[in-house]
Amino acid sequence: MHCLPSATIRLLSSSQVITSVVSVVKELVENALDANATSIEIKLENFGFDKIEVRDNGKGIKSDDTPVMGVKHYTSKINSHDDLETLETYGFRGEALASICSVAEVHIATKTLEDDFSKLYILDSSGHVVSQKPSHLGQGK
Repeated sequence: MHCLPSATIRLLSSSQVITSVVSVVKELVENALDANATSIEIKLENFGFDKIEVRDNGKGIKSDDTPVMGVKHYTSKINSHDDLETLETYGFRGEALASICSVAEVHIATKTLEDDFSKLYILDSSGHVVSQKPSHLGQGK
């Protein structure tokens, strides 16, 4: 995962912000689909106002990418605006998870095939990891 160049950020930056439970769920489901998930489970507490949980069996987030996974403009999907011509993913700007972090407490549990066990990460409002610990959840959760 890498930070997009400033010129690319200016060209691709979106004014779209997270404004509803629906937009959070949409972004998280799209992330799961981009991770090649074939199973996605969504749980809402109090209609999503207290908790939104999305579990999937996608490929997970590489350990090297976890420190910046929620930081704005970091993405593994494109390197520059030229990549948009061959884009095959829903997300690519590196803005969705960062936007969710700005309005909610975000916990991410993930494991790739290469990892021995899953880890649970807690992100701050800027998308930075503030805590990590082993998790009982499996790959791509």
